[in-house]
Amino acid sequence: MTRTVFRHATIRRKRLTPVLAAAALLIGALAAAPANAAPQTPGQGGAVDVYTGELTTEQVRLLNRSGIDQEDVSIGRGQGDRVHVEAVLNGAQLAELNKQGLHLTVKKVQGKDVTQRLRAAPPKVFRPYSGPGNIHDELVKVASDHPSIATAVDLGKSVQGKPITAVRVSKNVRTLKDRQRPVVVYQAAQHAREWITPEMVRRLLHHYVDGYGKDPNLTRIIDTTDLWFLPVVNVDGYDLTFTDGFRLWRKNARDNNGDGKVTVGDGVDLNRNFTYKWGYDNEGSSPRPASEVYRGLSAASEPETKAQIGLYQRLRPAYLINYHSAAELLLHGVGWQALTRSPDDVVHDALLGDIDHPAVPGYTPELGAQLYTTNGDTDGEADNKHGALSVTPEMATCKTAANTFPDDEWTPEKCGSLFEFPDDERLIAHEFQKNLPFALSIGRSAHTPDSPVSATGRTVPDFETNGFTTSFGESQEVRAYIRRSLRDKELHYRINGGRVRDEEVREWRGGERYGDENDHYFAEYRGEVADQEPGDKVEVWFSGERGRGRVESKHFTYTVRSQHRADVLVIADEDYKGVNPTYPPGTKAPKYARQYADLVESAGHRPLVWDIDTDGAPHDLGVLKHFKAVVWYLGDNRLTQDASDEPVKTHQGDAPDSQVADRAKDLLLSVRSYLNEGGKLLHTGETTGYTGPISQLNGGGIYYGLKGHPERPCVVTGNYRDDCELLSDDFFQYYLGAYERQRAGAPTGFTGTGRPFEGVTSGLGGTTSNPLNEAGRFQVTSAVLPEDSFPQFASRKAGDYLGGGGAPDTASSVVTPDSVLFGFGIEQVTTPAEQRTLVARALSHLLG
Repeated sequence: MTRTVFRHATIRRKRLTPVLAAAALLIGALAAAPANAAPQTPGQGGAVDVYTGELTTEQVRLLNRSGIDQEDVSIGRGQGDRVHVEAVLNGAQLAELNKQGLHLTVKKVQGKDVTQRLRAAPPKVFRPYSGPGNIHDELVKVASDHPSIATAVDLGKSVQGKPITAVRVSKNVRTLKDRQRPVVVYQAAQHAREWITPEMVRRLLHHYVDGYGKDPNLTRIIDTTDLWFLPVVNVDGYDLTFTDGFRLWRKNARDNNGDGKVTVGDGVDLNRNFTYKWGYDNEGSSPRPASEVYRGLSAASEPETKAQIGLYQRLRPAYLINYHSAAELLLHGVGWQALTRSPDDVVHDALLGDIDHPAVPGYTPELGAQLYTTNGDTDGEADNKHGALSVTPEMATCKTAANTFPDDEWTPEKCGSLFEFPDDERLIAHEFQKNLPFALSIGRSAHTPDSPVSATGRTVPDFETNGFTTSFGESQEVRAYIRRSLRDKELHYRINGGRVRDEEVREWRGGERYGDENDHYFAEYRGEVADQEPGDKVEVWFSGERGRGRVESKHFTYTVRSQHRADVLVIADEDYKGVNPTYPPGTKAPKYARQYADLVESAGHRPLVWDIDTDGAPHDLGVLKHFKAVVWYLGDNRLTQDASDEPVKTHQGDAPDSQVADRAKDLLLSVRSYLNEGGKLLHTGETTGYTGPISQLNGGGIYYGLKGHPERPCVVTGNYRDDCELLSDDFFQYYLGAYERQRAGAPTGFTGTGRPFEGVTSGLGGTTSNPLNEAGRFQVTSAVLPEDSFPQFASRKAGDYLGGGGAPDTASSVVTPDSVLFGFGIEQVTTPAEQRTLVARALSHLLG
């Protein structure tokens, strides 16, 4: 019989399914461990090690709160109603978590604590950076053995004063001036424990120099390109991993507390220490020295970071390939915010391929933040401050490598952690060869970075249009990603099949938070369609000159609707065609749309209703930008789901409430884009912000499809964080001011606690089809990320519940300068007069 964790009884309307009920509890944030915490006693693990346990969802939440990098945690099938967790932790994190009752223990491999591995089996292939015959000496020797094409260059010194050495490879290298040829930088081991990555860069260096004069392709690359090989960035930390107890050390060797030794509270994560978006939030990096993603006291505080920045400033590389492990991904683009596409991703799509045809077999190309959000990272710095196209290949896990050859000694059971690639020449060579075609494609592409010679065989289109089907108003702004090198870029359109009109396009400079990055070779260009009227069909496309000819984009067509002079759009997100809940047969229209429109009108504005089930998700430019404000309500809708979304299949049984339809993701991203360009939002609904019962297992959010194929239903067969695409909770945290949601139960009323609802009190009772029993209670973002340090997330409590219990520091309503959020539906307020007051106050706050 299949063991089932997710017992999916019939879902009653507006009632939390009792799936891992502890997920709905609000637990206090884990206290910061002291920076100078002592290492664990013998038998408890090394300074950093792998720990395991069978945990409840509540305990996983504590684990997530401890500042652990999501890549350091694997969550899979456990016993009964628990999940099995493997986590890479330092001693301070372990002590604090076990104090909270997690009872994590050192992982055993073949009956031995993992901390005994080094003493039992000294490295065979892998070796340190420093010391006779090790990697640093080898770099110097390669340069001396190939003096016409290679030279060793010290980029700076580490915290402990060791040279950070790269090898520069190019024809006549000793007289080559900087930026005389296009530059490619291959670097590795920013994170000390990732031993497979120096081997990748070291072997790639040998492949190039040994092939010079023998292989015409390699010779051509070296003759015309400036190649830099930096196998070990974090030289102190990497050397430290070859000492007992430190195999899984991640950071550099900064002595944070000044006690003269490196212990569990020391070190800075060099991939969180760069100036670009440094310290943007405390999720993508941490201010706590004990955290494995500690970002340092200030941006670029570390000499290793300064050395890299100096290199990028000096060279302005065409490409930066920044090897990490272990996740089998090809990461590119925006890493600091979830699901944010940018112009140069058009190049990356061709260069890296997709999940079915990736540039490295078995790897998945994806946006950086699809692994997890980061800030102060290398790729953001190199791309946006130094003009590079950066890619982070996350190389193979130990388990994948151990499964490569059935006739060798390696099995996944012998893996201590995902990062400990087997110390086996055959497996290391295999992983190198698997990555080699992509690495060489970068060298071949340096002269034409925006038209790479892709290992996938793909080419880069000149345009990526962003079409839509519906417009409002007398004019319409349209956009496309367009290759910068095209000349005489233009917008073309015709109305109702008439004459073609040509207009100039302008480069968009971005919105309030994003849109002005990763645009070195492509940029977003916008133009204006004029003189349109309701009922018109408008055909749109873009063009530009390349060489002696003119090229044009794909065409798209939209229909103009009458706006009826409305200034507020009411988005009816009732999902009456969905399954959660299933609506009565014959339901063909939203139930509450007229009520909300009347409330907007009573507040002195002109409403227009947009029905998601009829019209789909509204486009941010085609629809939303025509309105001064948007009122987005849920009505009786619990989650926007089709039959294929509910439930999610997992290796522990069926998980209800765990995936939403694509239109839910499209709507959220469209509203985010609208806010980014100055839009205003009132959002209301009893289950708004609800991400289901396993959001603590997947990294914080709700699934919207299978990894690499979001059009297919999510199926969890391994790690809850790896198998499916995630719609993150970041939007609510960072745009609506709701850092965390919990269930408030069945409150009896609302009371205003601040602007704009001072003095307002109203009853809450639900409707005949929607009793108020799942109201949302929010932890205010500025209570977690104080406004003086994080002004971009300024938010405050504006209302509380009467009855229903709950923590005193949570809110029923949260406001930001651009949004008002209610954890209940306005239709659930007892009287029409009270409903009018709430909507009028909210719109007055937003629109003045």
